Amino acid sequence: MHYFSQTPDDFLRLSLDDEKPSDASDTTMEATETSNKILEIIFEYALNKFSDTQEQLAAGRPKFLSVIDQFITAGTQVKMCLPAFPFKSANKVYKVFGVLPDKAEELALGRLDSMCIRIGEVYPPGARLTIVSDGLVYNDLLGIPDRDTWAYGEAIRAMAVQKGFNHIDFSRLKDLVAIPLPEKLDEITYVANATNFRRFLINQYGKEDLDIDDEISTNPDTRMTYLGYRRFLESDLRYIYPVGEGRSNHAYKRDVKYLAKQMLMRGHAFAGAVKSAFPNHLRLSIHQSTGERKVSMSLLDSKTGFTTPWHCSVALMANGEWISAAMGDFEKDPKWEVVDEDGRPSYFRENTRELSKSMDQEQLASKQPASQELNGHVDREQLVSNQPASKGHNGRLESHTEDAVEKHVEIIDGKLQGQPSTSTSTCLDESEDEKITDLTKRLMGFMLTRTLI
Repeated sequence: MHYFSQTPDDFLRLSLDDEKPSDASDTTMEATETSNKILEIIFEYALNKFSDTQEQLAAGRPKFLSVIDQFITAGTQVKMCLPAFPFKSANKVYKVFGVLPDKAEELALGRLDSMCIRIGEVYPPGARLTIVSDGLVYNDLLGIPDRDTWAYGEAIRAMAVQKGFNHIDFSRLKDLVAIPLPEKLDEITYVANATNFRRFLINQYGKEDLDIDDEISTNPDTRMTYLGYRRFLESDLRYIYPVGEGRSNHAYKRDVKYLAKQMLMRGHAFAGAVKSAFPNHLRLSIHQSTGERKVSMSLLDSKTGFTTPWHCSVALMANGEWISAAMGDFEKDPKWEVVDEDGRPSYFRENTRELSKSMDQEQLASKQPASQELNGHVDREQLVSNQPASKGHNGRLESHTEDAVEKHVEIIDGKLQGQPSTSTSTCLDESEDEKITDLTKRLMGFMLTRTLI
């Protein structure tokens, strides 16, 4: 059933009664409004770490709306495709835990699935996202075995099912290339056809006359992708092709540039295959772009620069927030501990014991001599945290008691500095006044004791 469609009877009634206003324009307006709502939801998940993000999103808005409008008019699911999730980084020494997907991929899949769920809240037919893995397109250039690419792809499909990410589909090789393949691929037949896939892709969709240097210099999208490739290749391959005897740093960077250009040429062919297989889908991308032809997405909701889960690790902070960084960056800091899932490392978690120890050390380092405290420098946090306090049902200091402490501290500050106080305790009820007065006396005794010592 079409969500915004009209029946033949509707048109018959309109033709018989010219005085009745047509609701066709209302339907069109409603469809347009729905398309805008959907695009705004998608934009909330877009890549947003660059200063020109809003300009990039605005550039492609007319095109993206026209694509979404087609689904709305037909009353069908909004379909999107995203080339992504190739394999784990080649840098297993510093960037990632291993070959298989971990918590980083789970967070990314969950984020994409939640985007589709939210679209369904404003448009009942909903949305589906097809992930088109580009692993076999590039893995041999980066020294990633075909077997590892297979293992990663199978594990991420299983993860989507296990975690209930029901709005995500995955394409298969047969969706992209017309080569003879077994009805069901397994590890051996996948590896056996990996080279055939790459050969067909380049022969069918590659351009022999493609001047990649000219593309880099004249096409902003190509240039941004090229620079992104160079950045991650330099860190991904540093342990596979280490700089040292027989390879200078200059030679390494030169060869990385060459690899990046090879990836661009294959990427051009792959983009052609994706467009042929999914001609009407809204095109998403993980790469920074001008925003005119595809929506650049952020797969990880992280304040750090890492937004693709296969290039990093993730960590859960004590406040419940997730952050992303290279595995080695987390390992260097003792406040992070590794959490295993399914018998292997999956993510980092903030170690509250180490965090508490670090905070204690910071407090000790920041404490001032007692003589300075007697001159009016009262530590408000210490007054609240180190003394007995009235507690509410959740075990925390009641907010009105905290306010009372602040008022008494202001009084103490004024008296110790020989200034008239502008605050009084008359706003306190008697029980709280006694409590805070007791805290104040104990603080004064504490400071005098430190002076005597």
